[in-house]
Amino acid sequence: MAISELSSFQAGGLAIFVMLSGVWLFSVVKKDAGIIDAFWGLGFSVVALVGLLVSDNLEPITQATGLLVILWGVRLFSHLLRRWRGEEEEDPRYQAMRRKRGDSFWWRSIYVVFIFQGLLMWLVAMPYMAAFYFGGAAALPGLAILGLLIALAGLTMETLADIQLTRFRATAQPGDLLTDGWWKYTRHPNYFGDALFWWGIWLAVVAATPEAVWTVFAPALMNFLLVKVSGADLLEYRLRKKPGYEAYMERTNRFVPKLFG
Repeated sequence: MAISELSSFQAGGLAIFVMLSGVWLFSVVKKDAGIIDAFWGLGFSVVALVGLLVSDNLEPITQATGLLVILWGVRLFSHLLRRWRGEEEEDPRYQAMRRKRGDSFWWRSIYVVFIFQGLLMWLVAMPYMAAFYFGGAAALPGLAILGLLIALAGLTMETLADIQLTRFRATAQPGDLLTDGWWKYTRHPNYFGDALFWWGIWLAVVAATPEAVWTVFAPALMNFLLVKVSGADLLEYRLRKKPGYEAYMERTNRFVPKLFG
């Protein structure tokens, strides 16, 4: 069966599997599973690109949704790849997994790390894969455009926050805290911008393709991951040990920006 004969759901799953299989082999050779973090973003771009190629009857709003996801993924991939290349050792999370599983980690990582993240990737990508699958003219084009603008705002916030964080890390001394700029309004502006992006994508998809309303679990899942799993909670477990961070927590919202007061 040619890839053009697959549905957007099937083609997206196949693209994730092929990409992450190659990344896993690379991680085994490098003995560094942390490379998966960079390809987390790129995977969404690959799914969107494949979906655009295999789907028919796509209106401009649906095409714009796919292109915006591609932009988001490529931006995140380049940002995290530069960070990964600058690290001297494997991310502590994967080091802990490697110590726990010993010599078997190299093959267990295929499902503990790569298949697991691939499944999450496929689930979060569900809204725009559904948009590609159903196609057709947008039901509520004005609301779909609003969703795209929300997603673009999230992407902009996330990008600017990451730029500020990169500059801060380049000159920060031990004990320094980043509490200005975007970090004046929320302790995790990059994660909030990320969540805002995916809620905007979902809104754009549902406004254009009401049949995809059931994919609301996808942005909710991403939101949960960003707050409770690999994002805010995990980072603050380490940061709250730094002098002054408790006071910063008291005056600054954890996730949703506090714009007034």
